[in-house]
Amino acid sequence: MPQEFEIVKELFKGQVLSGSIITIIYDAYSSAWMLGFAILKKEIENGFGVISNYNVPLQELCRAARQVDLDIEGELKRDKLVIIDIFGSKYDVKYKRKNIFYIDSVSPELINPKIDIIYESYVLPMAGKERIIRLVNTLDGTALMFGEMETLKLLNQTIAQRSKQMPDSVLILPINKDVVSKRFIGWIAGISDYVIVASTQLNENLEEKVYLVKSPEEGFTSTVYHLWITEEKSPGRLKAKKIGDGKPKRV
Repeated sequence: MPQEFEIVKELFKGQVLSGSIITIIYDAYSSAWMLGFAILKKEIENGFGVISNYNVPLQELCRAARQVDLDIEGELKRDKLVIIDIFGSKYDVKYKRKNIFYIDSVSPELINPKIDIIYESYVLPMAGKERIIRLVNTLDGTALMFGEMETLKLLNQTIAQRSKQMPDSVLILPINKDVVSKRFIGWIAGISDYVIVASTQLNENLEEKVYLVKSPEEGFTSTVYHLWITEEKSPGRLKAKKIGDGKPKRV
């Protein structure tokens, strides 16, 4: 019988490589949208988290994170997490809470310089020597807000800037592939160190597979897992069993 794994530990062998970009590609029915929150939950135990929110109001973001026991409000209060709320800034849905930041002009021309100021004035001093884990929630949400080509330009600028500011930081990029083009996904996968692809089939039951198709780990070969979720509220609720690898089948 294949061994059952906690998927986050299995994908990264217990530790995410410093300075890496993690892309998580999933479809509209996938439970893999939780992976970004699950990785962040584990990493901020010994690091510092930043969520750039492009998708939903803060309350909905908190509800989503609780699916893997990431207590956003608690982490904000204990100075382990910062939220840069672009959604709230654009649509004027704002909350006066500790460590939540808004910008006064959401435009492609101004957004990166304004976010840079937040990093320089607040994030870097708060994080100190801790490794920073950055989650974009989500990259398809950014593309819907600014357009795909503008998002790619902004992302290029961000990667260059953060590589100078914080070379050890980790960037997590979840993407719903049903929302953006194949070209967009292809470009993002190309710049990523880890690429995780989730695929679902709707039969009598929902069947989901996760493919680890790219990793910087030495000796890496692609791997396929069967994925399911349990009732527990923790990163460990995302379970997997290995069902294949990248090696050719013997005839």
